[in-house]
Amino acid sequence: MAPASTVDVLVVGGGPTGLLTALSCAKMGLKVQCLEQHDRARQGLYGRACVLFARTLELMDQLGVYQDISEIGYIMKGAYTYRDGQPVVGKGWVFVDKTLKDNTFFEYTIGIRQKYSEDVFRKYISQIDPEACQAPATLIDYKDDPSQEYPITAIVDYAGQQREVRAKILVGADGARSKVREKTGVDFPGEKTTQRWIRMDGVLKTNMPTGQTHVAAIESKTHGNILWLPVDHGRIRVGYALPKELADEFNNGLKITVDIAIREAQKAVAPFTLEYETVDWFTVYAISQRVAAQYRTNNVILAGDACHTHSSGAAQGMNTGVHDAVNLGWKLGGYLRGWYTEDVLNSYDTERRKAAQQVITIDKYMSTLITGKIPEDWKSKYPANADANDVLDDLFQANAEFTVGLGISYDINPINREINPKVLSKVQAGHRAPDIALSPPGGNFPKRLYELTPNNGKFSIVIFAGTVGSIDLPLIRRLSDYLSSPQSFTNRLTPEAFQFVTIIGGDAFLPFEILGVEPWGRVVYDPEGKGAEKYGIDPKKGALVALRPDSILGYAAALDEFELLANYFAGIVKPALNWSAVAEKKFEQTSVMGEISVEGTPETSNSSQAKSRI
Repeated sequence: MAPASTVDVLVVGGGPTGLLTALSCAKMGLKVQCLEQHDRARQGLYGRACVLFARTLELMDQLGVYQDISEIGYIMKGAYTYRDGQPVVGKGWVFVDKTLKDNTFFEYTIGIRQKYSEDVFRKYISQIDPEACQAPATLIDYKDDPSQEYPITAIVDYAGQQREVRAKILVGADGARSKVREKTGVDFPGEKTTQRWIRMDGVLKTNMPTGQTHVAAIESKTHGNILWLPVDHGRIRVGYALPKELADEFNNGLKITVDIAIREAQKAVAPFTLEYETVDWFTVYAISQRVAAQYRTNNVILAGDACHTHSSGAAQGMNTGVHDAVNLGWKLGGYLRGWYTEDVLNSYDTERRKAAQQVITIDKYMSTLITGKIPEDWKSKYPANADANDVLDDLFQANAEFTVGLGISYDINPINREINPKVLSKVQAGHRAPDIALSPPGGNFPKRLYELTPNNGKFSIVIFAGTVGSIDLPLIRRLSDYLSSPQSFTNRLTPEAFQFVTIIGGDAFLPFEILGVEPWGRVVYDPEGKGAEKYGIDPKKGALVALRPDSILGYAAALDEFELLANYFAGIVKPALNWSAVAEKKFEQTSVMGEISVEGTPETSNSSQAKSRI
């Protein structure tokens, strides 16, 4: 066996979830290795997911990978529904456009097959570490010994050569048949249905009026609610449910060939015609809904399909996996870097497992309706002759915000602390923070708040300083004195965990002349106060807003309540290792700013950090 190697994070599974988890950790300076069992030369055979909703695009943009995705994928705006060859107005996937309008700067969906999105993610990982992504590489076995500095000892097969890899954390992102989950012994409860669906990508000809340009739903009498989706490189994805008779034959051993798949697709889209020039890929799969009993066991963490499975009816597979990866990435990276407490890392399990359970609850009904049937426990709610497609549309509309991701939210916990509605009246902790258009000094082109708060693992402290002409200058001076002092939480706690943005309401002037002090971080203007309005902030009073690295609102306080912000961060950010004993003594004293209460005790002394500038 070759000599052992060590990494901070060993990721098993080279799909989107594993790759984005690896990328997040690598960007935070950790040594990462990501294992993919399939040969990259044949990877095109395995790519399946293809829909990226708006919230997923926001998260990818903050990680710096969106631009490449947008240049490859098909930008989808608008949708159509057909019944008996005629358009039906206001049904089907139109719920996406309705939900996105005025709620995000990404008012569209992107169709890109998994092979190409994975290529983008690998590109950015390799720019940090060319050796981080290994394929083909298969996990053989592992042990987890918490008493060791590198608790994970894994045996990995690299194209026939076995090698030992030691890691601090093992992430299992290796799909629904996860070897990591199996070896960890985590239960994977759920249900497997008798439904069988087909998904097929190819170049085709059709007389459907919108066939080459728009996503569509076709209400078939024999094959359920048909998915019609343009994706990258001129391909169309067609998805349908096998009729019961054919599904039964498949369950009894019938092999579904490409000819059978095409024949059934032609029946499904009737009365439209369908002719395939090429078929890149197709699959037949069973629908099941499962959620892992826990996402973390000691130093092993599960993500993506390894901890939740469901149908592709609402395109939640890759989107849910990306949300897992982004939620986990900054928490795991910050924990291993020594920035954040273990409570922060543990919140991944509670936040994402509950989100997965919500996906499953919706999918149990949605998948049945897409197959063309009304769920048994819903039949009493509808007339005997109710159409499953109409019921499906009601379900789409009722869960629209959650489906596109903008409505995904998390409960109050150590990183989501309740906010006084007098400070922020329109956004709650644990919810997506609105992205807002802001003007840079002297700039004609607006900047989005998310552009100014990239996901680099740091919390963004957004200071809404008030509006020109009504800014409380003595208060701004007090805030400046505090943040630049040794007793500031940005010095007392790990300073690498913070980045700043200053927002000034009104027209653009020199920031120093407006505030009377140097601003914090990047400076932008909110000319008409629309940004403050979206948050429910009094534009004259301003606020201190703490955004998590994944642009979820963590906490907010009034401009004169910086001690509350300090207490919030004291519960989740570790003490600075080199905060000086002198600074600690000063911190305990009452200054002109009042007494600041922050938990935590510094571990070592070094006066240089106390002088650091924000």
